Amino acid sequence: MLLTAHDHEFRMKHLESFIPSKIYDMHTHIWTEKGQDPSRLAPSSLRMEAGTDELRRWSNQLFGDRECHYLLLGTPLKNMNRRNHNLFLQNEVQKDELSIAGMIATADMSPEEMAENFDSGHFHAVKPYRVFADDPAHARITDFIPEKLLEVVDHYRMAVTLHLSFPSGAAAPENQADLKYLTSRYPGIKWILAHCARAFNANFLTDSIHVLKHLPNIYYDTSAVNDLYTHYLLLKYEDRKRIMFGSDNIAAGGVKGKYVTYADSWFYLPGQEHLEHCPTEAVPVVYEQLLQQKRAADMLEMNRYEIEDLFYRNAENLIAGLKKRLP
Repeated sequence: MLLTAHDHEFRMKHLESFIPSKIYDMHTHIWTEKGQDPSRLAPSSLRMEAGTDELRRWSNQLFGDRECHYLLLGTPLKNMNRRNHNLFLQNEVQKDELSIAGMIATADMSPEEMAENFDSGHFHAVKPYRVFADDPAHARITDFIPEKLLEVVDHYRMAVTLHLSFPSGAAAPENQADLKYLTSRYPGIKWILAHCARAFNANFLTDSIHVLKHLPNIYYDTSAVNDLYTHYLLLKYEDRKRIMFGSDNIAAGGVKGKYVTYADSWFYLPGQEHLEHCPTEAVPVVYEQLLQQKRAADMLEMNRYEIEDLFYRNAENLIAGLKKRLP
């Protein structure tokens, strides 16, 4: 992927003064075809050959050579070779001592394998995903990360980056019931709710934020959410120390376009080819996300220190705790 002059101009005009000099990106994905069986994998834009070096080069383009560190998440694809991919993650995270990695965890993973990965010292989080459930669209949390695995995460007192299932995300009664139970049952786990608790549409957060804000050990990453009111709700009602910047780079956050909401849905809009009244070139999804974060911060009159918290200090504090948590 390459940025254009228009992308650069957009960042300089709208985002440059907002983004701090340091970033801890808490939602990134890396991938390699090595160790995978292509015949078992469906075609996917997520199958982009990218490791830590490629991610850093892309971050330098996007953010203007700012200091960047990462939560490197595995790329969860159905029928992937989990073991080989986690070995790839283990090798890649060693390229930056300030970054951490989240292993892929599938429903059929054994507790012994997960424990072995934690014992390596190279993983501080796990990345389950709804595609590993029998019904990805209506999966309870323990359908794709069973309690036998959560017991291991709790024992090691690590983090789970969680992408909620069900059409309404955090607004679904099933998800709220599960999160109430799991945060109480496993107090050693730090839960990072991806995509502002998967609130690509603010309707999913309007009421659920008043449930989530009372749950212990809940955090959020802001990745790929292009809805202004979602960011506003999160910043207004949550403890801002629990909110962390994420980009969903490279494959998802770097694509040109925007996630557009309507009614109780959202969809990806790549831009328009023919418009007479304004320029047609789209910018990366992460720029659209950052613009909405900037506007929400402005509406709430956040100061510079609070903005820096969102971009790196909150993540650094969480990670420092995780690195002390090995039993």
